[in-house]
Amino acid sequence: MRTLLLTLLLVFSINTLAHEHQKQGEFLGGKIVDELPNWFKATFLDFSEDIQEAADEGKHVMIYFHQDGCPYCAKLVEDNFHDKHLVAKLQKDFDVIETNMWGDRELTDWKGNDYTEKEFSAHMKVQFTPTILFLDSQGKNILRLNGYQSIEKMHATLDYISQKTYLNQSYASYLNSLKKNTSGTLNAHVIFEQGPHMLTRNKTLPAQKYLAVFFEEPNCPECNDFHRELMSLEETQKYLKQMQVVRFNALSNEKLITPSGKRTTAKDWYDELKLTYKPAIVFFDKDGTEIIRKDAFFKSFHFHSIMTYTLSGAYKTQPNFQRYIEHKADNLREKGITVDIWK
Repeated sequence: MRTLLLTLLLVFSINTLAHEHQKQGEFLGGKIVDELPNWFKATFLDFSEDIQEAADEGKHVMIYFHQDGCPYCAKLVEDNFHDKHLVAKLQKDFDVIETNMWGDRELTDWKGNDYTEKEFSAHMKVQFTPTILFLDSQGKNILRLNGYQSIEKMHATLDYISQKTYLNQSYASYLNSLKKNTSGTLNAHVIFEQGPHMLTRNKTLPAQKYLAVFFEEPNCPECNDFHRELMSLEETQKYLKQMQVVRFNALSNEKLITPSGKRTTAKDWYDELKLTYKPAIVFFDKDGTEIIRKDAFFKSFHFHSIMTYTLSGAYKTQPNFQRYIEHKADNLREKGITVDIWK
């Protein structure tokens, strides 16, 4: 009887382990870039030296943060960094330096501080890959792009930097000046609160909900795609219904009061926030502090993760969004749910 009982327990354990193994969800969508472009600058990662060398040749330094398995990085490399016209501009006017967000190579920044790649990424508060920084001859950060940007957008960006338009015009103003048609209406949706928008919130008088501020513009293909592909999803609506949600035309002079209590206009606030993409969404906590922003092209997994990162309060204990989504994906897979980060 004892032998039979032990045998039954062993069989039960084996079946349980097999069942648990079968429940493990798949991980899809990750993509490894086999080889980075050979025209990237060969460097000892001493950025003061790199900046000086670039300045001597009339160039700017562009730092490209990436990570293994990132499909957005793969798209940037395979599409943008293989577009011959874009590559010609990059080779002519920029020294492009890559750094792995989780890498262990040692580097020295333009202030003489020593870091590993991952320490430097954390210091620069890199939350998304790809992230691109453009530096001037003094090491000043001219512009930061968080996430994948289209080839067309990159062309405009490189012109803005190489022609030093940043000396007398903001990036948002520059992009607006390129638009041929700024009239029209925004995509309608019942989730957006009607104005006037007085968004003041602070520790003394906190709000009851998190705040999601959308910035869009008329005649915006990316905005149209976003509404058709992401805003229409039940999961998107489920998360947004738990927040206060407002939307502004980023080109307009609509008056508002920001979470910090400042009176401004939609156009000026978009510029002040140094946003670079439309549709952009900035998430604020109940005290009025910015938590995270969607300021680039994202598919559903990352977009929904930005919202759960906010709503769950995970940002309070995990400052690194990439670590958060890594843990989120692992937890989902342990429950037998397949995770597709390119969906």
